Amino acid sequence: MMEAKSLAYVDTIYSADSIEFCPWEGYQDLFICGTYQIVKPEEAPPPPAPPLKNAEDDDADSDSDSDSMEEYGGPSKPTERVGRILLFQVGEDGESFEELQRIETPAILDTKWSPHLQGGRPSLGVADAKGHITIYLLDTETRRLEEQQRTDVDDDTTLCLSLDYSHRLHPSTQPSIITSLSTGSLAHLVPSETGYEVSSTFHAHDYEPWITTFDLWDTNIVWSGGDDCKLKRWDLRETSRPTLVNKNFEAGVTTITPSPHTEHLLAVGSYDESLRIFDARSPRQPLTTLQLGGGIWRTRFHPSPSRKGDILVACMHDGFKVVRLDDPESLLNPSIDTQENVDVGGVVRSFKGHESLAYGTDWCRLPPKDQQMGESLVVSCSFYDHAMHLWRG
Repeated sequence: MMEAKSLAYVDTIYSADSIEFCPWEGYQDLFICGTYQIVKPEEAPPPPAPPLKNAEDDDADSDSDSDSMEEYGGPSKPTERVGRILLFQVGEDGESFEELQRIETPAILDTKWSPHLQGGRPSLGVADAKGHITIYLLDTETRRLEEQQRTDVDDDTTLCLSLDYSHRLHPSTQPSIITSLSTGSLAHLVPSETGYEVSSTFHAHDYEPWITTFDLWDTNIVWSGGDDCKLKRWDLRETSRPTLVNKNFEAGVTTITPSPHTEHLLAVGSYDESLRIFDARSPRQPLTTLQLGGGIWRTRFHPSPSRKGDILVACMHDGFKVVRLDDPESLLNPSIDTQENVDVGGVVRSFKGHESLAYGTDWCRLPPKDQQMGESLVVSCSFYDHAMHLWRG
């Protein structure tokens, strides 16, 4: 396993938790960093905020001893949660970045670029701590974001914890949005003449549903995972009950990522430090399980088919790692060897440059500078030390 080195670093001031590279050609050097900060009236400047973590996580940093109920709306609710959208551009040298714009917002928990251009312009969806999904459009001349629409999904005491767009494999179609709420519900937003509006909301988990995502291959299907240690599958045509519940997790489910290259392949991460790879058609038992350490917060399949087995993983207390599945298709059509979890893959690169909770990360879509090495640029961010790094993975 190789250890990557930092190419560039910036202090994001507020605690950083979300990184998203723009997928659109001509703008693939742009990326977003979303931040989250709790402000209390007696404290200035704003103190570091507690992490987005399982309330029962005994391995938390010493800075994070406060009750998780305080952060997520319990009896001693903090005064204000604020955030910023930071828009950056990677330098032509591939070893630097510069800030282009910062936008003051409510605290941000998740960001996603839409798979659909609006009037030829990339758009960004943002989930925040006041129950909003906000859509921003990129001005292609100035390379600045402009707010287009804000949808009130719930009241301002509810956090939108994650969001995802449908039709990511078919960008010609106007997508809908799924978002998970701190109330335990999922909300489905559909496009209308004036923007996005809430089509339906349904109860999904007994505790915070940290993650929800569309099935890439069937846009009627969404997945969700929560602090109740359950992975669930839903059909948006009938949401009175899930079509599947997997209870075989030792801690909260935090990230669910369908492979964009291999149909039915699903990567699921948890606070229990395990990366599980499932066949989405039969997701009760994993095809393979990799112990990565640190508690997993985000997973990202590499966008290039040439690296279809590579997964970027944020391991909260153990930095960032690149996991390589040697033969993804063979996991879905197992031989005797793969049934016994022999040589299915493992960690091929790690980045240890962060000193706090590893949360946000994404692959850059720009072609590698060194075609022989085939390395991609990666940006990652961490919470308490409000740090962001550029490195190669």
